[in-house]
Amino acid sequence: MRLALINGRRVAYEIGGDPNGRPVLIIHGAWGGPSSTLWNGPRVRWQVATDGLKLIYYDRRCAGLSQYDATPFTLEHLANDAADLLDYLDIEHAAVIATSAGGPIGLRLALDYPERVEALVLLNTGASLMSLTPTGIDSNDPFVADRLETVAKRLALLDLLDSEGIEAAVAASEDEWRSPSQPPEPDPELAAFRENRSCQLKSLNDSELARLAHGALFNMKAQTDEDLTNELGQLECPVLIVHGNADTTVPIAFGRALFKGIEQAKLSVQNRQGHGLIVNPAAQQTVISWLRSG
Repeated sequence: MRLALINGRRVAYEIGGDPNGRPVLIIHGAWGGPSSTLWNGPRVRWQVATDGLKLIYYDRRCAGLSQYDATPFTLEHLANDAADLLDYLDIEHAAVIATSAGGPIGLRLALDYPERVEALVLLNTGASLMSLTPTGIDSNDPFVADRLETVAKRLALLDLLDSEGIEAAVAASEDEWRSPSQPPEPDPELAAFRENRSCQLKSLNDSELARLAHGALFNMKAQTDEDLTNELGQLECPVLIVHGNADTTVPIAFGRALFKGIEQAKLSVQNRQGHGLIVNPAAQQTVISWLRSG
């Protein structure tokens, strides 16, 4: 990873693929915090040929090796960070791949900076990921109901943060911070990195755990009650939506709602695939083929 000081804040980024190719900015998922900052393995395992694309990956605020904030920020701030990185790299416009929790950031970026985003790929994401009443989503769908239960728990944690402070919020969820969930089919080549992170998380002192967890909670807070559904019709660029029909983390109902709201969108359903399509070779090939055709 490279480190840069952009508008007074530390940003970690890396560039892969063809260094002279068409720029593609990747906005990662998850909420950042301890599990991302203590991960010293590869950020993205792109397993298919990039075919003339320059892939730009960066750690968002309060994630990975990028700077941790001491005060809350907004979804607009996160979109501005992406635009600022493009400025720093002297890139006028780029295709954008936004995955999971990075999806609303990619949408906000494309809405606020239409001249900068020439194409948008939305992987296993939605227009509203931290709301109990996301527009156009059937809450009676059992996968959706499970999703909303998870959101409710996160919102309760944010309420605890506001009312009693970070120590109380961490104490109420310490097991989650020190033992993050594993992917359903973990890559054996990353086993050593996962074990290293696990050891660091278990031995992390309370104050450092609180600092890192605070960053993750700020990322959740930035998206709380954000619902971009009513703005989807304002998108100007071509959009590809890729979603697995076995996704239980962000159910495919969210992807279908995006497709319904974006007139120029194309939907690619990955059969029997779950979350984490950013590292799925079939999904990667779908994305590459679409970007090359545009």
